[in-house]
Amino acid sequence: MLNRGHKVPTKNKANSYAPVQIREMLCTTYFRIRRYATGDPYKLCRFQGDREPEANRYRDAVVDLLMRNVTLKCAFEQISALGYQGKISAFGVYCRKLIAELGIMYMPKRNTAGIPINPKRDIPAQHSVSKKDFAQYLWSGKELADSDISFVLEKYPKVSEIRQCIQDFRKIYQDKSIVLLEQFIEQYSACQLSPIKSFASGLRTDIDAVKNSVISNLSNGFVEGNNNKIKVIKRMMYGRAKIDLLRIKVLFAR
Repeated sequence: MLNRGHKVPTKNKANSYAPVQIREMLCTTYFRIRRYATGDPYKLCRFQGDREPEANRYRDAVVDLLMRNVTLKCAFEQISALGYQGKISAFGVYCRKLIAELGIMYMPKRNTAGIPINPKRDIPAQHSVSKKDFAQYLWSGKELADSDISFVLEKYPKVSEIRQCIQDFRKIYQDKSIVLLEQFIEQYSACQLSPIKSFASGLRTDIDAVKNSVISNLSNGFVEGNNNKIKVIKRMMYGRAKIDLLRIKVLFAR
């Protein structure tokens, strides 16, 4: 019986419906229609609830493989060589039922020493510090446990040099000292860490502007803000008007 919302398909020349039309009429899947159309009616219609799993014919061999911690994929290949014709998904379900039924300590995964491990039981909860957290500690002073800081600094000695570099550079601006700036450039231009060495060398190439930024209370933030505003207006006006309208827009922008 069809719902009111369904269209009644027209029959084809062979006085029958196409599988796609049947799918729309019965509100089911195309693969189910094909399975019922081409399958054995006796097998499809009989009750399947008490059917014995096909893998049960190889129960002893499966139990032996599970006891030896063979992976499910390898066990499936070996059982298939004995004549098993089922799918690997059904085989996996059968193996998990056997493991639960017989209480098998199934541990196919191994550690670096080759010892079987159970990832759900043998791996303890681990405490870790993310790179983001430690970077925020170095740059913004985020609070971290002393044990975590000591562990990271001991395991990665270069991090201590990075932390010292940040502290020395901030002290230059806190004290507004040109002497500290020159000492910083001299010291870190010979640093073994290439990013820090490149930064110190870059300060030397533009030393006049850097000195002004240290000793002066003035900032070029106003100029940079206007540059950004003009660039935004230019992008908004792209393809819409010529230079005259763009000039007016920039001059009267608020």
